[in-house]
Amino acid sequence: MQAKNINQSTTAQTLIPIWFIDNYKDDEVKIIFNAYKFKNARQSRYLLNLSLDICIDFMVQNPDSNIVFTYPPSTMFYRKEKDIDSMGNLITQTEKNINFYFRKNNEAYYFKSLFSINQKYLKNKKAQHIDGSRESRTTNLDKRYYLNFWNRRFLRKLSKRKTIIFIIDDVSSTGGTLLACKNCLHEFAFDIQLFSIAH
Repeated sequence: MQAKNINQSTTAQTLIPIWFIDNYKDDEVKIIFNAYKFKNARQSRYLLNLSLDICIDFMVQNPDSNIVFTYPPSTMFYRKEKDIDSMGNLITQTEKNINFYFRKNNEAYYFKSLFSINQKYLKNKKAQHIDGSRESRTTNLDKRYYLNFWNRRFLRKLSKRKTIIFIIDDVSSTGGTLLACKNCLHEFAFDIQLFSIAH
């Protein structure tokens, strides 16, 4: 299966325009994602290649900027309903591959888990694919995630130079999760890009 062109969703599809590659309704795509997300597959060459292509392309296009690649943390993982945080695992694999091939010296790119999950939200909400109405996915966005002290400090240091925050999710339907993460960064004057591998 070959990667498709990068597309952007409309505000009729998602709460805010997001970049995406695959159509999640495609049966072949859905099989790949379900195996990786819900059957605790540790690796997916297809998804890793997409993630590498996305990140490397973004780095090449923005050579004079700090770039932070981050992701929404998995509520299922933190509720111990699955063994891995699938997007976090994919970003970690991507970082290892990029650091190996690029042999990072002074390049200003970072792979970092920025967002923490609000414990009240974590306790009271089911996974979105279970309790997945559009209404439940798009309410209380400001109460889902937050930035802890150390991540705020990290971002303040970066704010002295042009910085782009690249938030990448594996699958997005309404864009609510990505928007909730973006809302955590309202105090910073960063360029924030929202990306989902599949929509």
